[in-house]
Amino acid sequence: DDRGDAEAAERLFREVMAESQKLGLVSAYVHYVLAGLLDRTGKLEMAFDELKKAVSADPLALPVRHAFQDVAARLRAALADPGRAADDADVPRLYALLVEAGEADLEAHLAMVRFAVATAQLERARALAEAVTMLFPAAREAWEALARVARAQGDGARAAVADAEAAVMGTQPPLFGVTGKATA
Repeated sequence: DDRGDAEAAERLFREVMAESQKLGLVSAYVHYVLAGLLDRTGKLEMAFDELKKAVSADPLALPVRHAFQDVAARLRAALADPGRAADDADVPRLYALLVEAGEADLEAHLAMVRFAVATAQLERARALAEAVTMLFPAAREAWEALARVARAQGDGARAAVADAEAAVMGTQPPLFGVTGKATA
């Protein structure tokens, strides 16, 4: 049974980490390998946590950084999945993981705004939407989200301003910066 083997392997790695911690040793490699095991068994959030520990132990290890970026990208994709309900209870947890690691992107922030609106946390949604427009002032989606939140709060004036900002996004190149996403 592969599942039993994976659970036994996870227990073994945790024992190795506990023993090494007793000796005052921190191994990025052990955290990295445990993260790979956790990832393969579907425990993506636990894998991300182990990768954060591995990066902290050895920030220059490229395999560790690549694995961290890969898992962060999959967490962002899971959070921004169009099939995910706006009020899905997992949204705040996934969002917090990404924010804590400095890996939240525009789509992650917008997912949290949608969650706050869907769960009637309009003040939180407004604060997040305002912050997102400051972080991503050239993103039409950010202004559209702010307009939706302002309308939900009954603030027609702010909604109109946000709608006007959204309307001009994409009609001319931004003064500074690069449009679109960088790809390798």
